[in-house]
Amino acid sequence: MLRVRLPSEKGASEMSAIRLRVTVVVEHEGKVLLIREQTQRGIFYNLPGGIVEYLEAIPDAAKREVMEETGLLVEMERLIWIDDRIDQEGNGKHTVGVGVLAKLIGEETNPTPGGIVDEEIEWAGWVTLDEWKQLPNDHKTRPDQVKQVLSDPTYQPMYLGNMLSQAE
Repeated sequence: MLRVRLPSEKGASEMSAIRLRVTVVVEHEGKVLLIREQTQRGIFYNLPGGIVEYLEAIPDAAKREVMEETGLLVEMERLIWIDDRIDQEGNGKHTVGVGVLAKLIGEETNPTPGGIVDEEIEWAGWVTLDEWKQLPNDHKTRPDQVKQVLSDPTYQPMYLGNMLSQAE
């Protein structure tokens, strides 16, 4: 029998909690919105996103994360994937990721690096999927997943597995 140690139990750590993360795909004029950020493994070009806050709905988290990281206003259109980020080595974190497709709703289309509050974002901009494949990114399969989402009108949301095992 599998037993999960609850945080209130003696010897349990905060790492036994499962976090929820949103990743946002925004397409505009044939390009996708990316951010350049410093991670524990280096500098990567990734989709905007972050942790969903307590009592925050996923569409609201998507809107907030894009605004914080790029200064652009978006609205969630639909769910596109679910994934896990299970770090069974290292610190033992488990994050469930929700990928969403969003559309620009403001008149502004030029991202501002760091948006309104996120100083960790070094750059934000629009790139083609082919350009993105040439840039360092946290998840090598992500550009192909996004291409499928944007090009296949019959695309259905799917479970992508543990992204940390695909990060190389």
